[in-house]
Amino acid sequence: MKMPDAEILAWVEGVVGPFDVLSQVVHDHGYSRLWRISAASDYCWLKMHRFPHKWAGEVHALTHWKAPLMPTLLALRDDPHAVLLSEMPGADADKIGFSPAAETQLWSEAGAWLREFHGRQNSWIGEVLPDGSPGARTTLDPTELVRQGFENRLRSGRDRGVLGAGQLAFASAKFEEGIKSIEGASVHSIHRDFHARNWLANRDGELTAVLDFEHARWDIRAADLNRPWDNEFHRNPALADAFYEAYGRPDERFMAQIQTMRLYNAVTGLVWGLEVGETAFSEFNRNVLSRLMANEKDA
Repeated sequence: MKMPDAEILAWVEGVVGPFDVLSQVVHDHGYSRLWRISAASDYCWLKMHRFPHKWAGEVHALTHWKAPLMPTLLALRDDPHAVLLSEMPGADADKIGFSPAAETQLWSEAGAWLREFHGRQNSWIGEVLPDGSPGARTTLDPTELVRQGFENRLRSGRDRGVLGAGQLAFASAKFEEGIKSIEGASVHSIHRDFHARNWLANRDGELTAVLDFEHARWDIRAADLNRPWDNEFHRNPALADAFYEAYGRPDERFMAQIQTMRLYNAVTGLVWGLEVGETAFSEFNRNVLSRLMANEKDA
């Protein structure tokens, strides 16, 4: 286990008193590193961010978008970028062997939680600084931000040779068709990585925490609603019914936005995964793109 440097350890001690570092979590993409800490009174987590805008998004979400089941921000520092977070109850929701009823309950509670979290609206879309002011990449036009992200990854996929001519043609045409649904879409407070890997729960299907706000920013709601369609909802459509019964049923235009962001995720996830070394994630999204293309052919 690689420990934080002495300066960070001294900072943590200044916040929680004497402590022990129990474990470390490091994702392949390296956006952040986490250490579980045992202090005299409780457990907490030290999280160090690689990118300033990811740190800023998490700090803003935890201080300005506070909702039930979110960790408490105990302390923060910006040189280097780090936060100290309270430990939340429950086990990793993606690792619990739920009964069908418990899993349905979990997704219903997740839908209710996300509906509340999406309750805030904003006039601009993009990254947010800790004090709430606009970050580096912001715009008044949602289609501009979505298009920029999609086209950058599509170009990278073409240049790296990881997207074939047929995939490029399909993705470009389908995106142009779908982006029309995003014109004038409202902008909300968005988690942007909302799935069971970032939830804690108990075996009864009670959602006990939502974690990992490093991707949070102002965005369209569909950016939080696309991912399950190619994972949990694909495996068990009843979970979609439970989720949207609590979240609110999308109308035709909103569903078109979700499906457009589903394509966005497939293309960007395929390319990004290879860029950062998360090959399993890239392969998953390659399969999603293949399924989207097959569905279009069969339609």
